[in-house]
Amino acid sequence: MLVKRSRIHNFVRWFFEKPARVIVSSFVLVDLVGTLLLMLPISSRDGMSLGFINSLFTTVSATCVTGLVVVDTATHFTAFGRIVIICLIQIGGLGLVTITTFFLNLVRRRVGLRGRVLAQESSGSFSFMELPALIKSIFLTTFAFEFTGFVLLSTQYVPRFGWGQGLSSAGFQAVSAFCNAGFDLLGDKTGEYSSLTAFNNNPVVIMTTGFLIIFGGLGFIVWRDLYNYRKTKSLRLHSKIAIFMTVSLVLLGTIFFLAAEWSNIGVDASGVGAMGTLPAWQRPLAAFFQSVTLRTAGFNSISQANLLAGSKFISVLLMFIGAGSGSTGGGIKVTTFALLLASVSSDIRGRGQIIIRKHQIPREAVQRAIAIFFLAMGLMLGLSLILCFTEAAALHRGDFEYLDLLFESASAFGTVGVTSAQTPVLSTLSHIFIIPVMFIGRVGPVTFALSLAMREFKQTNNIYPEGKIQIG
Repeated sequence: MLVKRSRIHNFVRWFFEKPARVIVSSFVLVDLVGTLLLMLPISSRDGMSLGFINSLFTTVSATCVTGLVVVDTATHFTAFGRIVIICLIQIGGLGLVTITTFFLNLVRRRVGLRGRVLAQESSGSFSFMELPALIKSIFLTTFAFEFTGFVLLSTQYVPRFGWGQGLSSAGFQAVSAFCNAGFDLLGDKTGEYSSLTAFNNNPVVIMTTGFLIIFGGLGFIVWRDLYNYRKTKSLRLHSKIAIFMTVSLVLLGTIFFLAAEWSNIGVDASGVGAMGTLPAWQRPLAAFFQSVTLRTAGFNSISQANLLAGSKFISVLLMFIGAGSGSTGGGIKVTTFALLLASVSSDIRGRGQIIIRKHQIPREAVQRAIAIFFLAMGLMLGLSLILCFTEAAALHRGDFEYLDLLFESASAFGTVGVTSAQTPVLSTLSHIFIIPVMFIGRVGPVTFALSLAMREFKQTNNIYPEGKIQIG
């Protein structure tokens, strides 16, 4: 008994030694519970079980706030199934550990050092001292934005769908948009998998959803910094970079899609048209929303299958970059991308230091950014290569091209949720390979790698001769 207790004690110590392990495990636990609930016949309108793979895919897509689906949310799931999905989205968006720590603080229970480390890792907090206030602000900010979005969307949906369906659709979409999830309940009203394609003529719906996506993708650290600006009269470097990169990417993306897709009049198999099929006054709105939704949101207002090849490539790039650190979005994060650009710029100019806005950035941060970039790139390209084999017959028939599979892979890793290859028509084997990529895209390549690490990095006193390698 003593040996058994010792083993359990050692395992517990090892488990809690790395915060990443607990964070990953918490998401796995939520995914397992969600899968079991969605497998129940009560979750499906037809009274039949959705099956393990499809339930797991939907659950991971919801908790990882991705938005890729194998069945239409509105037409397939009952009220019970929809409640399960929206709860998974909210948990996935805020982080299970953050939610747990918040409620422990709420009831004034003592949160130990270990719990604070976990919450700090989950929420992206910079220090222990600000953690309780940060977590409170996370929930207050989330509620404020989601409630505002709910009210604005209700003004459009209630007159069109009635009180019951209008309020439920507005509430579901507000939470989904702020959490950058991409799920909606419009399939039984405007057509399966239609998303927001029927609302290009409604600026309130498009702009409300778009700004909820942006606000959720900025990150809670930025929002707390902005809230305290009236007292501090200054912003952290992190917030300045996140805001600048977000505005720049949205603006540049809008200009590009407006120019590239203005005359695109393609129509997909479901009858959804490209941007060129819309009236001229709706196209700038569609270009703006396309640029915004690719930052890990998952809604779409135009056909993704009929995007031009160049537009799909830029879409992949935007999805790969993703949203802000400590936000509800995915991707490698805008701050990581900015750090890589700054590093390249410093090397080109022959500077020994990396300077951003008169701040010196440590080389360790650059090394981590490079590691994240290559891990993410390898994961995305690796999945696209696997999909080439699992979808070989469809590629041979010309149903879609490799660029569509790369698009799908970027959407899965960036937890975006848009698709040009149509996720429901992909094979079950493809779905199985997409699931872990969505999971890793949410948890983070580095965090996931650390959670699996069994040993600490060992310091060595060995001194090796310097090696010379030719570059270029």
